[in-house]
Amino acid sequence: MMLTFLLPITLITLFAFAFGGAGKGKNEVTEYNLPVCDLDSTTASRAAIAALDSDKTVHVVIVQLAPAQEDVKKGNKDCVLIFHKGFADSLTNGSPMPVELQYDEAQEIQVGMLQKALFTTLAMVPYQDGKNAQRMLNKQFDKMIGKDNDQLKNQVRTQFDTLFKSVEKGVDQNPHKNVEKISLGSEIKMTKLVQANEENSPGLIQAVAGTAIMMLLFSVAGMGASLLDEKQEGTLKKLLYSPMNPNSILFGKMMMANIISIMQLTIMFIYVQLFFGLDLISHIPSLVLMIVFTAYACSSFGVFLASFAKSRQQVQGFSTLIVLIMSCIGGSMIPVFLMPGFMQKISVLSVNYWGIQGFYDIFWRKLALTDTTFLSRLLVLFVIGSTLNLVALKMFKKNILRIA
Repeated sequence: MMLTFLLPITLITLFAFAFGGAGKGKNEVTEYNLPVCDLDSTTASRAAIAALDSDKTVHVVIVQLAPAQEDVKKGNKDCVLIFHKGFADSLTNGSPMPVELQYDEAQEIQVGMLQKALFTTLAMVPYQDGKNAQRMLNKQFDKMIGKDNDQLKNQVRTQFDTLFKSVEKGVDQNPHKNVEKISLGSEIKMTKLVQANEENSPGLIQAVAGTAIMMLLFSVAGMGASLLDEKQEGTLKKLLYSPMNPNSILFGKMMMANIISIMQLTIMFIYVQLFFGLDLISHIPSLVLMIVFTAYACSSFGVFLASFAKSRQQVQGFSTLIVLIMSCIGGSMIPVFLMPGFMQKISVLSVNYWGIQGFYDIFWRKLALTDTTFLSRLLVLFVIGSTLNLVALKMFKKNILRIA
């Protein structure tokens, strides 16, 4: 019943939220929390930031530059918008505005959707003062004409000044105040703080980490279910009559699940290195730790399922449902950055999320082994594994050891 009805209904609901199909037609706007660093700290820069904050799709969060850049490098933020010193002066003398968006290339889709709001708002900043816009456009025309033709420059400027005054007068007389204006010279410098190289790419890391963890969860569910096979076949009864502590039976299953999980993840990453060129050699210490902790968390899931289920069929039903849901919200099926805000928050409840982010820390963000962000991923995986193992041990004594 779960596989026939509950599973597809659940997945349809999750995918609908993830791809924006929920709430269609309600005109709901989700604000993007944009970190902004104002290095100019002038009236002009504050006015531009206020205009940006007034956009319905953007919520400005004022930050300091160094911590914001560190957050981008560690994957805590997608980007940071910087108003460099000289922003007000550039408006006064008609120079291009010194505005820069520093971002993580892995979040390029998210940043691309943000660019529309940024360009639309910042392109209008010079027009808050007509003289600034006129100076900026005059400089653009001077660049197009060249340095040596002063006579032609004067002719173009004279004609343009007349045209600009006519346009400005028409805009002022427009009762609706919503005339579209052109924008020249108002570009945003785009800088990748974290970017791909020949050995890695966000797509490759997403493919191997997301798939490996999802398939590992399915594998360990089958390993845990072998306990129920042994109970049904009478093997468990024979083991309990032997001079052996009953807990040793479960510990043996846990050890086997961990060993096979480590082997499975290791083989998957070696395969990706051989056929797709993922650089493993430079990251061996961090990779070994992440594989061990991910295997520990995933293997505990299989033993946990088997500890409360009454048959292999129940384990298969529960595992399929839970693994697919965790993989959906945790980033194995859909990258987390493509999900809406509320789904990104609940993704932390999945073991998939912490494993995938840990592998991103290694291959994409290239965090050091001692970095607190990387160590926090390992700690969460250890807590998940230990909690599930303790619950499994308690349930094992309660359910599995009952021999009819």
